[in-house]
Amino acid sequence: MLRGVKKLLFIFLVPGTLFLPAFVSAQWAEPMADNSAHKDFTGGLYGQADYGSNAVTSAFAANLLLGNYINDNLKQQVSSKLISSNRIGYQFNYGIYGVWYNDTVAQKRIFNIFFALRHKALFNVGFTPDVFNLAFYGNAMYAGKIAKLSPFSLNNVSYQQAEMGIVCTNFGGNAQLGMGISFLAGQQFLSIAARNATLYTDPTGQYLQVNTDATMYQSDTSAGNNLARLNGYGASLDLYFKAPYKIGKHTGKVTVSVTDLGFIFWNTKSVYYNKDTSYYYDGVTINGISDLQNVSFNSTSKDSLQNKYLPRQRKSYYYTIPSTVSANCNTGFGKYHLESGFWYIFNANALGYFYIQGDKYFNHGWMVGLQAGAGGYEFVNSSLILKKQTAKSALTICINHLQGIVVPNYFGGAGAYLEYSHKF
Repeated sequence: MLRGVKKLLFIFLVPGTLFLPAFVSAQWAEPMADNSAHKDFTGGLYGQADYGSNAVTSAFAANLLLGNYINDNLKQQVSSKLISSNRIGYQFNYGIYGVWYNDTVAQKRIFNIFFALRHKALFNVGFTPDVFNLAFYGNAMYAGKIAKLSPFSLNNVSYQQAEMGIVCTNFGGNAQLGMGISFLAGQQFLSIAARNATLYTDPTGQYLQVNTDATMYQSDTSAGNNLARLNGYGASLDLYFKAPYKIGKHTGKVTVSVTDLGFIFWNTKSVYYNKDTSYYYDGVTINGISDLQNVSFNSTSKDSLQNKYLPRQRKSYYYTIPSTVSANCNTGFGKYHLESGFWYIFNANALGYFYIQGDKYFNHGWMVGLQAGAGGYEFVNSSLILKKQTAKSALTICINHLQGIVVPNYFGGAGAYLEYSHKF
């Protein structure tokens, strides 16, 4: 019985530790709002993988991903950091984009027209300390006690995005104003929300009592991971604004953006579960070996148990995709730039993220930046940014969650971002 409870909770918690999201984004890449004079077209590509957590350390996640033995030391690293509400987040994004610069008036550029094709995968989990303890220690420690499993939330979505947009590069002077509209092709979706969930273990291990009030939405799984299968469709809107400012002798720019403001409509083959129930389980009683021939499990098959305790419906539904609002200010001090900003993701369980960043520009087009921030899926974050720019191309590399990479036994997080653009 104890082994079964441990396996069940393991299934619900582990997916969050298997995947690696930083919140660096090429949604509004620099070439899209570029108003300098150069060739007619710029193309670019980017990729991003990032994982963060306030409790699950990088060492724990890496060993779990590699299939290594999870010893008591690794478990204790996580247990010591658990709070009443814990977070895990993941993103894996990549895409290509192109920008046309051939729309001018009186030798002064007015509009940039761009397109982008992207794949996006986002995952996040919110869980209590008891969920982790049950998954990795079992329920023996809860004998005669009630384990609190809620609030629990899990959201996993992946989709493709095709976007067309326009940026006015001379809006009200030297400001830039942009808008993009996207078509979304939904691939996979899973959402679990437990508003109330508890597990009571009898002191002698004779029975379990589960109380739960939970809902679950899942897209059609018959196609597996087939990228060509369309399980849903939708649309989203991106907005962008940048304006110059001056403080004394120093100039700078303030930028505000809203990305992925939209929805996906999942088709009629999607599954919906909703259950508010209490389940009592005391196992199967066998008085003697001769009784084995009389024991039948047909009446308690997987399907019959599911229909009784977790009945499902096939129906379509709308899902509001995670959208991000961000704002930052970048002030120039010669070869040094100072930037501060904020972002917040709606329809996710990340905290608002505040950061400050310093950039140093070197000769031959090199730039190095260091960022320190608080919020997101962790409590603290640090990042290193490297950029090399030539007359025709630009390469940007960002290593995110340095604290989780340098001190993996204490911090949870690892991420990288890569972008390359070229002017034609």
